Amino acid sequence: MGVALTRAAQWTTAGSGTGTLEITPLNESLLNEIIKFTESFSNKHPQEAAFIFKEPLEWQTQLEPSAFESGYVVSEKKVQSQETDKDGQPLLLLSGSTIKVRSFAQLSRLLYVAGEKRLKEAQACLQVNRDPIVKILGPGYGTIEGEDMSMLRLLDKVKKDDAADTEMKMKISLLLQQLDMQLLNSSLKQISQ
Repeated sequence: MGVALTRAAQWTTAGSGTGTLEITPLNESLLNEIIKFTESFSNKHPQEAAFIFKEPLEWQTQLEPSAFESGYVVSEKKVQSQETDKDGQPLLLLSGSTIKVRSFAQLSRLLYVAGEKRLKEAQACLQVNRDPIVKILGPGYGTIEGEDMSMLRLLDKVKKDDAADTEMKMKISLLLQQLDMQLLNSSLKQISQ
């Protein structure tokens, strides 16, 4: 996903800022593929969907607390998932207009809740989280200057480390790499038309 966002997505530069993810036909197609992947992730990969991100994906949302129902504790300005990590932290937290999501399961549910606003939510999330793999799996899995060396680093880590989550990270990394290739292929097809 990092390589596709770096190389295929169309970004605008806003003065000295980091730029925004434009809504162009190509970007809309990429976002829709990412949404489709994320929405089906929990059903296709339930164990991986439960994996807790190293850092939450955080962005400014247009969703209101009233949009959330079962599975969430909802107040006037705050929403938190009943699902928590081992330290009791919610896997989804909406406070004011800032949302933090810490698993694919919650990300999938969020897109369902967003309904017609899915595209805007995906755009807002990816605009702020340019290399989401770093937040999901950790800094060792990031894309550096458009080059994805995460699989080589992952193999090194598997040899050195016996951590319980290393296998899960490998599976998620492979799934995200497949998505990245799918996004790149899709963008090449669209550009060549």
